[in-house]
Parts: sequence; C-alpha cells; structure tokens
Amino acid sequence: MATYRLTLEYDGTDFHGWQRQPGMRTVEGELRAALARIGDPEVDLTAAGRTDAGAHAHGQVVGLRTGRDWEPEALRRALVGVLPRDVTVSSAAPAAAGFHARRHAVSRTYRYLVVPRRTPVARRFAWEISGAVDLDAMRGAAEVLHGRHDFGAFGRSPQPGGGTVRTVHQISVRRATSVCGGEQLAVVVIEVTADAFLYGMMRAIAGALVAVATGRLGREQVAAALADPGSRPERVTVAPARGLHQWAVAYAPAAGGVS
Repeated sequence: MATYRLTLEYDGTDFHGWQRQPGMRTVEGELRAALARIGDPEVDLTAAGRTDAGAHAHGQVVGLRTGRDWEPEALRRALVGVLPRDVTVSSAAPAAAGFHARRHAVSRTYRYLVVPRRTPVARRFAWEISGAVDLDAMRGAAEVLHGRHDFGAFGRSPQPGGGTVRTVHQISVRRATSVCGGEQLAVVVIEVTADAFLYGMMRAIAGALVAVATGRLGREQVAAALADPGSRPERVTVAPARGLHQWAVAYAPAAGGVS
C-alpha cells in the first residue's frame, strides 16, 4: 500500500461539510468519486478536520492510502482534472506508512472573516455585521482565550464523553483590505492556532469577539465563560459557517508523515 498526503482547497458553500454522509454532497464524497474516476476506488482516507457545512478550507490535509503507486504530481493533476470547480488538490506528496492526517497533526489554524457592513460581494465568505467595530476591545477579549483552558462553553468534544480542554497557541485580531469582485473591502480577520478545536469552537469564539466588538459583551464575561465551561455567554450569536476558513495544519517532522 502507498500513502500520500494531499492538501485540498474548497469553497464550502454548497457542501455539507467534509465527512461523507448518505444523500448529502460532501467534500469527502466528491474526492472519493474523483478517485474512482481515475481508477482508484478502494482507498482509505483520513482528514485533519471535519469542516462544518458551509465552511471553507485553504489547507485541509488528507491522508490517502491506496494500493496503486502514483507519482505524486501525476496524482494531483489527475484529481484536479475530474474534481468539480469548488474543490481542488493544491499539492500531493508521498507520506510515511501509517500517516494519519488528524492524529498526527500538532496544530490547526482557522481564520474567521467579518465585514462590518452589508455587501453581496462577500456574503459567501464572510459574516456581514452592522455597527461600529471596536478592534481594541476584541483584542483585549482575545487575550483571555490564549493558553490552555476548558473551552466547554465554546464547543463540544468530537468524541462522546471526550474532554474539552484545548490549548490556544496564538490568537490575533487584525483589520485587512481585500479585493473581491473588483471591490475593495475592509475585513476583520480573527485568526486562531490551537492544538485542536472542539466542534463549533472557532465559530463560538468569533461570535463572542464580535459581541465584544459591538458592545454587547465584555472581556470579563468571556473570562467567566472559561471559568464556567458549562454555560455560554449570554447575547452571543454563534458566527455563521460562511465566514469560517480552515487555513493550515502543522505536523512535527517525525510524525507528519512526509517521507
């Protein structure tokens, strides 16, 4: 069996997330269909994360185990040729036997995009909000989330009965200018790098920080949520999936799988 590490990019708008589900269009389902089209139907796949329905990916890592021996670039080109327009394989590389895209990851980075006005141009890829945005207040609340905490108020474990303690290695809030459809947009970028994420964690963090930015929540209430992981802060809207972008996955050299 040969093992490969694929990096995928996709517009998640029309997908019901990564994981294959009966009767639903998913990224895993499209990738498996594409592999079958190029003559490789019997494969094992692992993914770094199960992205939400409607969320996007720029660096989703997939471990592929197959009985067919591919030249990596030929595999990438073959898949790109048969995948639909809203998903692509940006890179392919050989990986060590036993490489597992989720278990071997040491950190994940997500970005959440917020546009402080209504704009049809960005509605598929960002959360449009109204009102003034206090960036300094957002940054102050973000500092509270840095480090190792029980994030039970911000999400649930992917495993039944699993723990909700996670380590946020880096968290930042910045303003950026993006050109979308020929229009210049001011975008607020929330970026979080953690050892792992709970289900819904990044969207709940984005919702809390936007609540702080618009004056509906204070830094102290965000801190209280960490102290009491059984309850989510009041007046917090979980941010919609369309603004969520899985950005990158990191692996230790010894465990990352690339041979």
